[in-house]
Amino acid sequence: MPALSPSLYFYLVVGLLQGLLLLSAIWLEIPWISTMLITLAAVGGINLQLLGRSVLLRGTWVLVTLMTLVMTAISGWVFSDNGSQWLQGSWAVCASLLGYIGCAFIASWPSREGRGPRYEDLFRHAWGNIFIVLLAQQLVMVVMLLVLLCGALFTMLGVPHVKAVLESPLFLAIALTLVFSLGMRIGREKEAVIGLLRGVLLAVCRFLLPFSALMTVLFILTLPFSGLQPVWDTGSSTLILLCLVGLNLFLVNGVFQDGHDSATYGSGLRRLVDLSLLCLPVLVVLAGYSTWLRIEQYGLTPQRFMAIPLLLVALLYSLAAVWAVVRRQSVWLGPLRTSNPLIALFGCVVLVLVHTPLVSPEAWSAQNQVQRLLSGRTPVADFDAWSLRYRLGAAGVEQFEWLKAEVERNQILDVQGRERLRDVLSEPTYRSNTAEFDGRDNALNMEWVGDAEDGVEAMLKGAFIGMHCQGAGCVLHAMDLNDDGRNEVLLVSKEEWGFKAYILDRDEHGEWRAAADLEGQEDPARLIELIRQSALKPVKPRFNTFNIDGVELSAVPMRD
Repeated sequence: MPALSPSLYFYLVVGLLQGLLLLSAIWLEIPWISTMLITLAAVGGINLQLLGRSVLLRGTWVLVTLMTLVMTAISGWVFSDNGSQWLQGSWAVCASLLGYIGCAFIASWPSREGRGPRYEDLFRHAWGNIFIVLLAQQLVMVVMLLVLLCGALFTMLGVPHVKAVLESPLFLAIALTLVFSLGMRIGREKEAVIGLLRGVLLAVCRFLLPFSALMTVLFILTLPFSGLQPVWDTGSSTLILLCLVGLNLFLVNGVFQDGHDSATYGSGLRRLVDLSLLCLPVLVVLAGYSTWLRIEQYGLTPQRFMAIPLLLVALLYSLAAVWAVVRRQSVWLGPLRTSNPLIALFGCVVLVLVHTPLVSPEAWSAQNQVQRLLSGRTPVADFDAWSLRYRLGAAGVEQFEWLKAEVERNQILDVQGRERLRDVLSEPTYRSNTAEFDGRDNALNMEWVGDAEDGVEAMLKGAFIGMHCQGAGCVLHAMDLNDDGRNEVLLVSKEEWGFKAYILDRDEHGEWRAAADLEGQEDPARLIELIRQSALKPVKPRFNTFNIDGVELSAVPMRD
């Protein structure tokens, strides 16, 4: 049997370390620590796997360490008590983009000439690393399917313990990370395969760019005739326009490649692409104006705050593209070789800053919403206290508590405004995300059939489930469903397009909660009419349910 090569040993060790870190994250069950361990395994491990032995050349290990520590620290902060679900989701997306850009620069560092990496190396790694990682992921998926098949086969033979071992977290965490590491090694060694895949993608970019350029030019030429109002009426114009800009820039760079091929298109197609690039700043300005209108009308939110740096980066890329068109060189769009790396690094700095306490979108948004309230730009009746308290993380909670304290000390607003604000803060009401676009009333529209239960309305005002009682409203009916002497509440939404029915009950502290979904009826109008006719009767289950390891199993009778 041939001896294992040092390179293979290296990848086995890296994969084993990744597995141990992942296993520790699973066992700890502390969100912020677990996320830090996962980030450490992913960022540090993938960099080592992409670099191999070159990690020791020309101080490359310093860059790997710095990038890994920064991203791990941000992950810990985002997933601690300071972060909200929005911030966590934003970081999950931005961390992938940051890792992609950072890995390309770090992989190009050992072969650099002068102070910075060569553009040829950046191009090769930026378009090749993604296929290496995808190859490793596909290998993991295949091995996972084999593991499931193996477990099923031994279960058929009456040996279920094999399946239990193969599907245990210990085995999967170690085995799959080892397979992923070996897949990364295969991807690095099979440069011809990765180059072929990269060539296919670049050929697709060359095919699609003229269509994208034509679409952009036609859109700009149509604007004078349609006006801007249809753009603003979409409610998502910033996202659509930025997607168009991003698509054009992606395809242009796919065609530009490393900047040495000046005969990519004929003169006619070149002029079309050049004209579309000249249109990009107009698209970015329109997207920026759309965002400014939303901020002026409704104030800052984390999403709108994040749009600002994205618009800035898009504007820099679009202006660089215009400069590349205007400044004609022997190589078509040659100045992109200088501008692309610099703007990419600037974008990485922006992504890092907006996910740290230094530039927190949630803090800025919370302060802006409170300032608009105090200045009178947002009427007290329209103030979204629920979003401030529950959607803006620790900064929103801090501003919410400050408002409550200032109201009690009679330090803000007038007497009438303070009384209204006191009511708003005492029972924050959920508001639909689309309310600012469609103008719907977010007040609860509740119809009780029979006697009302105290506390239900207050619960619905502060819970997500309360959205089903907005708009068309909902019907509620109280009745004892489990013979415990206390009523439960059936909630049925009147919305036909999004029919929902819930059973509400009290928890051990006497607080109302959504306990179960009601299934088996898809006609809300008929169900509501039967409730009004008192035709609803509780039925005891034909079979008792089972509780296995804390999981309740329900028996659903079969129909002939």
